[in-house]
Amino acid sequence: MINLAKVDVLSHKIEYSLFHLAWPLVVSNALQTIYNIVDSYFLGKLGPIQFSASTITWPVIFTFISLAMGFSQAGIAIVSQNYGRRDLNAVKKSMGQLYLVTIVAGLLSTSIGIALTKPIIYGIAGQKSIEVIPYAISYYIVDMIGLPLVFVINATTSAMRAVGDSQFGMRVTLYMNLVNMLFDPLLIFGIGPFPKLGVAGAAWATNIGRFIAAGISIWHVFSKRAHIKVEKKDFKPDWKLIKLILKLGLPSALGMSITSAGFAVIMKYVSMFGPIVISAYGIGNRVTNLVSMISFGLAGAVSAMIGQFVGAGRYTDAEETVKRAFWWNITIIGVLSLLTFIYGKEVTKFFINDPGVIGMGDIFFKYISFSMPIFTAYMIYNNALIGAGKTILTMIGDILRLWAIRIPIIAVLSVTLGFKGIFIGMIISNLIVFFVTYAFFKFSNWKKAVV
Repeated sequence: MINLAKVDVLSHKIEYSLFHLAWPLVVSNALQTIYNIVDSYFLGKLGPIQFSASTITWPVIFTFISLAMGFSQAGIAIVSQNYGRRDLNAVKKSMGQLYLVTIVAGLLSTSIGIALTKPIIYGIAGQKSIEVIPYAISYYIVDMIGLPLVFVINATTSAMRAVGDSQFGMRVTLYMNLVNMLFDPLLIFGIGPFPKLGVAGAAWATNIGRFIAAGISIWHVFSKRAHIKVEKKDFKPDWKLIKLILKLGLPSALGMSITSAGFAVIMKYVSMFGPIVISAYGIGNRVTNLVSMISFGLAGAVSAMIGQFVGAGRYTDAEETVKRAFWWNITIIGVLSLLTFIYGKEVTKFFINDPGVIGMGDIFFKYISFSMPIFTAYMIYNNALIGAGKTILTMIGDILRLWAIRIPIIAVLSVTLGFKGIFIGMIISNLIVFFVTYAFFKFSNWKKAVV
C-alpha cells in the first residue's frame, strides 16, 4: 500500500519531492497566519490600545518560542541525515533525545519568561504607550503558560518532516487553529456561558489549541501510524547525542532568540510613535507573514531534502534542490508582493477602520513590498544550511540581520525621518541578509554531514 502522506525524497524526482513536502507546510503556515489575522480581527474590535497589546508582546513571546524552533532545527538536521543514511535506529534514538532536550528547555523558558514579565513589558512599551501595559501583561503571562506545549509540538512536527512527512504537521496545525478560532470570540467577548476575558481571552484560546495539538503529537510518535515509532528505550539519556543536539540547537536557538530580542528592541522604536503606528506595523507584519507562507513552505521542504541528500552523499541533488526552490520563490512572492503594494490601504482597512491606521498601513506596504521577493529567498538558503547542520552560520546571519544592520539604521533614521525610517531600515536589512546567506551556502563546507 502506497503511503501518500510520506515523500520518499531519495527515490522521487526533486520537483516532486519539493512540492509534495512544501504544500502541507504552506497550508500549515497559511492556517497559522490566518489564525493570527482572525485573532487580530477580534482584538481589533476591542480598540487600538487593546490590539497593540499582542503586537507589543509578540516579539518577546517569539523570543522564547524561537528556542523551541532552534532545537527543532537541530532535530531536522540530525534526523534527516540519519534517515538519508537509512539508519532507522539512529533516527528513533535522535527523536527520543530531542524530546528530552526540548521539554527541559520549554519548562525553563516558561519559568524565566514569567519571572521577568514586568521588566520586559515596561521596558518595551515605554512612557508613550503606557496605556497598553496592563493589557500587554495579562496577554503575555497567559501565553507564556502554554509555552512548553509549543516545544513538544515543534519537536514532533520537525522530526516527522525530516523523514518526509510534512502532512502530520499540517493536520496538527489545522486542529490547533480551528480550536483557537472557535474559542477566540467566545473568551474575548464572553459569548454564552464563557467568561469575558478581553485581551487575555485570546491567549487562553491559543493555549487550549496548543494543549490539544501537543496531546496529538505525543500520541502519534508512540502509535503504529507513525512512520518512525519511538519507543521508551529511545528516551534513555544518550549524552553524546544530547551534546550533538545542543551543539546544533543552541546556535540556532541563540540566533533566533537574539533576533527575536532584536524585534523587541525595534518594537520599542515603533512604540515611540504611539498606537496608530503600532497597529499599522502589527497589521503589516501579519499580512507579510501571510505572503511569505509560500517561502516558509519551500524553505521547510528544502531543509528536509538537503539533510537527506547530505546523509546519502548526493550533493548535486542538494544543490539542484536549492536552485529550483529559489526561482519558484522569486516568481510567486513577486506576484503576491505586487498585490500588497497596490492594495495596502484596503488590506489595512479590513482589520481596523481607523483613518490614521489605514493611512499608515498603506505607507508600510508601499515601502516593504519591494524587498519581499529577495528577502524571502533568504529563507531558502538559510534552511539549506539548517538541513546541512550548519547552524553556526545561520546564527551569524540572524544576528547580523537585526543587530548589525536593522537596529542601528532604525536608531538613526527613526530620529531623522520619523516612522518611515523604521520601514527603510527593514528594506535595507532584508536585502543585505539575502546576499550574506547566499555567500554562506556558496562557500561553506555544508556538504560535510553532522552524523
